[in-house]
Amino acid sequence: MTGADLVCSALRRLDVECVFGLPGTQNVRLYEAMRACGLRCFVPADEGSAAFMAAGYARASGRVGVLATIPGPGFVYALPGVVEARHDSAPLLWITLRQPDLGRAFQLQRIDQAAMAAPAVKRCLHVDRAEALAATLTAAYELARAGEPGPVLLEIDAAILEAPAEDAPVARSVATAPNVEALAARLAASSRPVLYVGQGAQDASDAVRALARRLRAPVLSTSSGRGVLPDADELAFTKDFSEGVGLVVPELLDRADLVLTLGCKFTHNGSGGASLSLPQPKHVRVDASSDVLSANYPASLALEGRVEDVLARLASAPLPVSQWRSEELAGIRARLAAESAAPIPLEPTLPDVKGGSVRAFFEALAGVVGERGVYVADAGLHQALTRRYARVLRPRGLLSPSDFQSMGFGLPGAIGAAVASPQAQVVACIGDAGLALSMGDLLTAAREGLSLVVVVFNDGQMSLIRRQQLTNYGHDSGVAVANPDYGALAQAVGCSYFPVTGDPAEVARQVFAAGGLRLVELRLADHPSLEWQRLRAVVREGVRARLPVGAVRKLKRLLGR
Repeated sequence: MTGADLVCSALRRLDVECVFGLPGTQNVRLYEAMRACGLRCFVPADEGSAAFMAAGYARASGRVGVLATIPGPGFVYALPGVVEARHDSAPLLWITLRQPDLGRAFQLQRIDQAAMAAPAVKRCLHVDRAEALAATLTAAYELARAGEPGPVLLEIDAAILEAPAEDAPVARSVATAPNVEALAARLAASSRPVLYVGQGAQDASDAVRALARRLRAPVLSTSSGRGVLPDADELAFTKDFSEGVGLVVPELLDRADLVLTLGCKFTHNGSGGASLSLPQPKHVRVDASSDVLSANYPASLALEGRVEDVLARLASAPLPVSQWRSEELAGIRARLAAESAAPIPLEPTLPDVKGGSVRAFFEALAGVVGERGVYVADAGLHQALTRRYARVLRPRGLLSPSDFQSMGFGLPGAIGAAVASPQAQVVACIGDAGLALSMGDLLTAAREGLSLVVVVFNDGQMSLIRRQQLTNYGHDSGVAVANPDYGALAQAVGCSYFPVTGDPAEVARQVFAAGGLRLVELRLADHPSLEWQRLRAVVREGVRARLPVGAVRKLKRLLGR
């Protein structure tokens, strides 16, 4: 047995089924060992896509995604996806090699990888002896899952892969749950509790639902917590906090006498840009990470532990009779639904589609995907539309870049989700600019025979940036996208092609009847008032350019603005 064989043996004991990455000269021995032991290897267009795929796999499954890269350029290409995983709390085991120091300058592909990766990962571990390989790999895997999940770098001296090694089982850590008596007492003393769930509650979906039923408590969620309680549930109060807190949620939280947050770290997008008001006396938190518990929104009681473990212990505790009235909750939920269903500012139209709205398209999708749907969005305007209109009915049913917002995540992230959940119906929602970044991975999905729907939102622009330019300055710059003929692209790749025209429900039925890899083209047009907004900006900027320096500021003060 060699070091490469030992890596694969340790991965197998950890129940790893697949690895994402590209083989290269430095790690061919590792790829041969993976082939020999039956580990499935997914080879994307580049290492950046490999990292996004591993993150999509981890977020869709709750398991550790494994990424393997060569040192040097392969390592560097993977960094954006690893940083995204760090922000999105996705557990990754990143295996790379360290080139030997030959004692001379300008060595081929040598770089200080640990220093470069340090801000992007939870920890960097290094192995320079074959006998330490299994224990260190297992420790890296466990660290990726522990506390707040995230990526861990395992850097292996290249010579170890060929070195003789002896295999030996390594003991794994066992999670323990904290004492929940204080939490049970706080819940028992409350009469109007609210639950606020994040991604850390995804593995506790059934327990959250049971607790919400016992407390008769409304459940709010971050975008990455969507699906812990299905959007259709009467206690699911769906709100996209990346667009702000709105008017209804503050009213709900004001009426509550206790807010129990479960697996939520209150990032910028999970707290309405920190505009959420959550007084410490009524705030109680549960999270697996002590760092998360002490960040952003202090709590009067904080329990460190996995949400599923804490709720399992809480299941037998006596709880109060809720004073939330059914008609009161129904009224608040209806107003919140209306607020959340309203079109986003300057929302684009669909000129080729019956009804002409993006909402009608997503309603058609919901009619055919049902509870099997997993929506994966890229960064861009289409992500806001997906968060607004997608109907999320299962845990881990909405995946998108959270607080790093890497364009290019959508397609490889969806491929990782499809690998993790082959029984799900994965729908990748991607802007045309995002697809241009990752188009090569259509070939990856086709080669692997994946069942995947790829919806490209085609308006020939980087829409979100263009809209910002037009409304601020009256002109756009650098945002045009040169799109291919998507029908010809689908034919070249070997997948089905569906332009969305006419009745979106009929197109949706055709798409999901086809199976396999499907490319769906959704053509967007500007909101009718965007041109008026552009003209206003032209006039405003023209006036501003002709006024003396500081005059605009003085004028605003005089007008009280």
